[in-house]
Amino acid sequence: MPDGGDNSGRAPSGRFAAGNPGGPGGSRKRSFLLRRAAEDAISPEHVAAMIRKATRMGLEGDLAAMRLVFERTSGRAAEAPTEAEPFDIALPRCKTAADCSVALERIIDGVCKGTLDRESAQLLIAGVQARLKALELTELEQRLDQVEEAAKQAEQNSGRK
Repeated sequence: MPDGGDNSGRAPSGRFAAGNPGGPGGSRKRSFLLRRAAEDAISPEHVAAMIRKATRMGLEGDLAAMRLVFERTSGRAAEAPTEAEPFDIALPRCKTAADCSVALERIIDGVCKGTLDRESAQLLIAGVQARLKALELTELEQRLDQVEEAAKQAEQNSGRK
């Protein structure tokens, strides 16, 4: 900062001085004050009158007013749950990495032929990948057990000599 210039409420170290909230003009405080002013200006009677007006407009055919009244009085409608339909694709049981590879090929073929949509394919691929990861971890655990057993036996053999 140049000497003698406006330091914008900062201490000589460059930090905000005591009493300076910092930030860009106190935007949070301003929005809080505007919200408070709006709450003070609108009474429950005003809100009731607006709902009555929206109800009248909805009864006259205004779709936006109908939606507003329904959402404010009944809450938003929940999304209708979709029933899961079976996929039109035959996948092998994924017991080995080779099985997982075959499953991925069939999924890709299904997408290419148009018998499987993209979202379903992503779901199936995620399942195959999770299974493959589980297979890899199981194999790694078995190998680690073998290495530990071999190390234990080597230790026992070296102690006998």
